Amino acid sequence: MSLYRKGLLAFALVILIAIATVFLLVSRQAEGKFRQYTLLYSGRTQNLGTALSSYYTTHNSWDGLQATLPTLSAGASTQQGQGGRGAGRGSGQGGATGSTELWDFRVADAEGRVVAHLEGDVQGTISRTEMAQALPLSLNGETIGYLLPDATSAHTLVLGGLEQQYLQQIRAALWTGAAVAFVAALLVGGVLMRGIVAPVKRLTHAAETIAQGDLDARAAVSARDEIGQLGRAFNAMAENLARSQAARQAQTADIAHELRNPLAVLRGTLEAIADGVYMPTPENLDPALAQVQTLTRLVEDLRVLALADAGELRLERQPLDLAALLTREIEAHRVSLQEHGLNLTSVLPDTLPEIHGDSDRLAQVLNNLLANAVHHVPAGGEVRVSARVEQHGVLVQIADNGPGVPEADLPRLFERFWRGDPSRSRDTGGSGLGLAIARRIIEAHAGRIWAAATPGGGLTVAFWLPV
Repeated sequence: MSLYRKGLLAFALVILIAIATVFLLVSRQAEGKFRQYTLLYSGRTQNLGTALSSYYTTHNSWDGLQATLPTLSAGASTQQGQGGRGAGRGSGQGGATGSTELWDFRVADAEGRVVAHLEGDVQGTISRTEMAQALPLSLNGETIGYLLPDATSAHTLVLGGLEQQYLQQIRAALWTGAAVAFVAALLVGGVLMRGIVAPVKRLTHAAETIAQGDLDARAAVSARDEIGQLGRAFNAMAENLARSQAARQAQTADIAHELRNPLAVLRGTLEAIADGVYMPTPENLDPALAQVQTLTRLVEDLRVLALADAGELRLERQPLDLAALLTREIEAHRVSLQEHGLNLTSVLPDTLPEIHGDSDRLAQVLNNLLANAVHHVPAGGEVRVSARVEQHGVLVQIADNGPGVPEADLPRLFERFWRGDPSRSRDTGGSGLGLAIARRIIEAHAGRIWAAATPGGGLTVAFWLPV
């Protein structure tokens, strides 16, 4: 069974239960009130009320009523029977007045105190609700008491033809109203269910399309309810899948490109040696060995990134003097930068707060950032390393005065294999993994890393680590 049919069936069952409950309650209440009204204003009750009013007029009180009550009740029944037979002769069954076989009632004074009871229990008072359901007894426009028939008398009341016809009309009206309400509610439920099912069908179609390999499929979303939120979340998921697919394809192409050049050099060198063109001397083997080292570094970089992606990049955390680590790495790279015609300066405080980190991994970050500067800053340039305490942590900045990076490309600096100039090779621009690895290591230390333009020109890469 489809979702639409299930929803419509659920609507129908709920509507039927609600209508049946309302029908039974209203029908029962209406019949009960009608029977009570009929009982109060029947000939027998009216005759008894007249007799009670006459008694009060004669005695000027309700004293002694309890002893006289059976006689008054019998007299009212006799008068009602004679009136009923007269009405039957005049108007047939349709004009008959209701009667009861069981007859019990109480009489209360104007304050609600029970002064007489046909069953003999003269005690207590009647409530305001019972007063509202009783027949008021009045004399000269003033209420002198109440005649309250027993509650069971209304249920045993035998209704005449007109009363029965009236109740049938009420039941017919209730049935008609219930049928109209059921059909209207079912139509509204169908429209509502269609509004729920239609977006779900669109989502299902989009999901099936994506499952077949078309990652560009999207579900049309217009609602702002939970279904609309689901649709927007689905579209966001599809976009992420498309980006991930594109990133995987680009990464595969980049890895193939990075492997092609070293392997080509290795193959050419080894073929030349095998053909006797080159002698297997150290001078001829050094280029091949350099390419092996390049491949080794590339594989290691990819391994580090794979571990970071899987959340398995292990850090040997220990209390670390970051100032000493920065000084050591700066001195280790000073000669290399000077060989490339770059001036390396540092602005470091005497002491920095102790951090909890992996010394080797953080040294790898600094090595990648300084190597990145070597690749991109032309000879005669300057690289400046600085550090300071900021926001309960340590901020380290590596700034240069090179050509810099366009502002639109700054967010992409930490993507794998990304180069501002796609034509650059490893020899001039590196593998494109150094900054990606640096970001992963810093994030594993609960820090953050970013890039910004250096005032006056150049690029500044900064990272922050919590103390």
